[in-house]
Amino acid sequence: MAALTLHPTAEKVVELLEPHIERQGYELVSVDFRKGTRNSLLRLLVDKPGGGIALSDLEKLSPTLGDLLDVYDPVEGRYTLEVASPGINRPLRKLEHFEAVKGERVKLRTHRARDGQKSFVGTLVSVGQSGIELDDETSRKRQTIGFDEMSGANYEYNFDKDK
Repeated sequence: MAALTLHPTAEKVVELLEPHIERQGYELVSVDFRKGTRNSLLRLLVDKPGGGIALSDLEKLSPTLGDLLDVYDPVEGRYTLEVASPGINRPLRKLEHFEAVKGERVKLRTHRARDGQKSFVGTLVSVGQSGIELDDETSRKRQTIGFDEMSGANYEYNFDKDK
């Protein structure tokens, strides 16, 4: 179940491709669609549950997903398809993504500014059906942010804790 709303084209791509990706033992973490004047970008972030995805996995998946997109044709106009791993600061899109990083550092962006602030970084304190609570590092306040208010969210790897 998606907590964050995606671009309508990205939502369509998730509906079409997620079952195929899961059937092959992978997870579709996020779909990002950026409409361009001449060429749009469709970025699929795919992971392998419990182990991280290898370049060989992505190379194997890419043509299959490209063929499925050609058949379903959910994207208007010309576009570039990019299939990548979510990386260290993985996007959070589903409720279970947020649940998995409770107590960790996250970065959220909101559609509208709140006290002049649209970006929040801090510890994810709690996750509910409609949103989250975060100890924000900038305002030094506990913020309650609804999923419907968020334009994006990522896990923020804290490099300082390795020292």
